[in-house]
Formats: sequence, structure tokens, C-alpha cells
Amino acid sequence: MKRFFIGVLLGSVLMQSYAQDGREPIIPSIGSNQVDTIAEREGDRARLFKFDFLMRSAFDADNIGSEDALSRFNLEEARVLFHGEYNDRLSYNIRFRLNRSFSHSGLDNSSQALDFASLKYAFGKKRDWSITLGKQSAMVGSYEFENNPIYEFLFTDYVDRILNLFVVGAKLSYDLNDRHSFHLQMYNTVNNSFDTHLLTNGFAAGDLTRAKAPIGGYLTWVGSFADERFRTKWSYNLAQFAEGKPTQAVSLANKYIGNRQMVYLDLQYSHLGVDHALIASRAINDFYAMTGAARQLAKNVVYKSAVLRYDQFLVDKWELALKGAVETAGSRNDETFGNDFRTNYTYFAAIQHKPLAKQDLRFYLGYIGNRVSYHKSLNIEPVQFSRLAVGGLFTIPVY
Repeated sequence: MKRFFIGVLLGSVLMQSYAQDGREPIIPSIGSNQVDTIAEREGDRARLFKFDFLMRSAFDADNIGSEDALSRFNLEEARVLFHGEYNDRLSYNIRFRLNRSFSHSGLDNSSQALDFASLKYAFGKKRDWSITLGKQSAMVGSYEFENNPIYEFLFTDYVDRILNLFVVGAKLSYDLNDRHSFHLQMYNTVNNSFDTHLLTNGFAAGDLTRAKAPIGGYLTWVGSFADERFRTKWSYNLAQFAEGKPTQAVSLANKYIGNRQMVYLDLQYSHLGVDHALIASRAINDFYAMTGAARQLAKNVVYKSAVLRYDQFLVDKWELALKGAVETAGSRNDETFGNDFRTNYTYFAAIQHKPLAKQDLRFYLGYIGNRVSYHKSLNIEPVQFSRLAVGGLFTIPVY
């Protein structure tokens, strides 16, 4: 009964406010200034928080016809991206991989699942200077790495195994104009500590000692020419993992974007004082069959790579994607192995259907391959991988 009287009382108050003296309810009007204010507020919210979901999933048939053949449905990529701008000075980027471990990294206090979590602050009269802090993408000259990860059906060793792609550190950037910018990035060489990196991968330190400052640095130029059709991203890298064993690398990324096509060419040369990438070290240790002795990192290792990708729209909704890469590994310290004792070939071809012009949705049929071979003097059998994939990829702008 008490609730009933309260309801009646509220109802009568509302009725009186809406229709006194038999008149129509009075609805407050929104003036143009109020509309503009609301629109600006909504625009501010949209700039402050954006949420994208990146996914690629397929039915994969691996190594058809061989003993290790396997066919299954596969969630190949699943990432969430949060990004936005607080104002014209402050912005942020956060991205997680949902199919990676959230286990803790020993050196930089992040996780494998976290691609980046960074803040960017712009300053200067023209906002042409900026500093970025936190976990961020390495400023390496590689359009393969810079490309949307769901587009790359198979990464090269350079991107997937040699580079530390997502680094904790700081970056200072300067925009010379709207076509050229320069970047200095300082970062941790690897995400784990020296001892953890070796122990996790089954290697011993030997005569190596951890660097007192396992820090690296990128100096990078990003440029564009010909009305932004031709673009460059060139970087020089100096880093250290073990004391007195520096790493130096030059990476030259070049891209052309036409009306209906895109092509990039990445060229890289890396000299590692000690092979913390482990690719050459594993082959050398396997060759010498050091099963009884502790496995140790190789020294003075050289990695070289060339990556070419070509995308072409055949008609409005059909697109062809082609990629090929050649990578070599060599040792300056071991005459048995020498230069380019290991060669890695990465390649794929895919036909893609893009049904919606304004949505980044594609269905594809593709062949993906990888072959690793060794110099004949080493008597190591080549390793072949092949995959036939039917699937789809989608960058979903959720909010």
C-alpha cells in the first residue's frame, strides 16, 4: 500500500509538470550552440577511446601427403587494440594478443601477450617533437613488421625470431615536415634477463657475461615521396646482449603504393657479436652433436634477408597477394660453417575476396610454404613446410 501511494504521488507530480491547465507537455528546445557542444563532446569521446579487434582464422591443411600431415581449424591471429587521443598532445596505444601467454617477462616486467602499452606526448609549437614511453613497436626498417599482422600469412625469421619486435623503452621523434621524420629509440635488447634467456632455450653462458646495460638503440628515418606513393623506413641498430659483444644492423624498408597495388621490399643485414637470436647457434650445436656438453651461443654471426611482397586488386572485390623472402645465416668464427651456411625461403600466394568496400574483411584461399636448407658440406637434411589455407581475416572497428 505504501508503494502504491508513492507511485501515485510521483505520477501526479509528473502529470502536473507535463500538462498544467490542459496544455501540451513543455519539451525543452536544444539550441544550435547546445547541439554543437554535444557533437563536440561525442567527438572527444570518439577520439579518446577506440577499440579494434584483429582476427584471422582458417582451415589449415599442413604438409599434405607426408607422415606429419595435419588438418584442423586454426585461430591464427586474435588481437585487441585500444588507442586514442586525450588531446592534441597526449595519445596512447595498447594491444594484446589473445592467443599468447600472459606469463611474466623477467627483465622488462611485461608479458608475451602484450604487444605494446605506450603513451605519446607531443610538444613544440608545431607539435613536431614527441616522446613515447612504455612498451612499443621497435623502430626497425621493416614494412613486413609494420604491416597489419593479420595480412602476413607467414613471417620471415628476421621478424619472427631475430628481432625483438615489441620493446620496453623510450623514443624521441622529430617531424621535419609532413613527409620526413627522424626517430631515436632506446630499449631493452631482449625482454628476459640474460640468465633466463639462456636457461629457457637450453644454452649455457660459457665464457660470456651479461651486459651491465643490455640496451639497444635505433636511429630511424621515415620518408615519403611522389605524393606519398613511394615510402621509406631505414634504420640503424646498435645493441648489446653480452658484455663486449655488440650487435649492429642496417634495415632498409621500401614501399610503393599505387591506385590498385602495393609492393614493399625489405633488405636487412645484421651482425651479432653473440647470437642471442639462437638460429645459427642451434644449427652449429646440432652439427657438432654437443648433447653431452653444454650448448653455447655462437659468436660473430651474420644474418641477411630480402623480403618482397606484391598485392594487386584484379577487380574491385578480388585481390592477389604474393610474398617471397630469402634469408641466410653465417658464422665468421667457424670455418666449417662460414658465410651463408643456412638458407631460409619463405613464400605464399593467396587469392582474396573483399566483399565490402568500406570494411577490412577478406576471405582467402592461399598456399604458404617454408624451406630451410644447409650447405651440402654440413650434411644436414633440408626441412620443408607447406600449408593450404581457406579462411578469413577481419579488422573490426568495434568502437
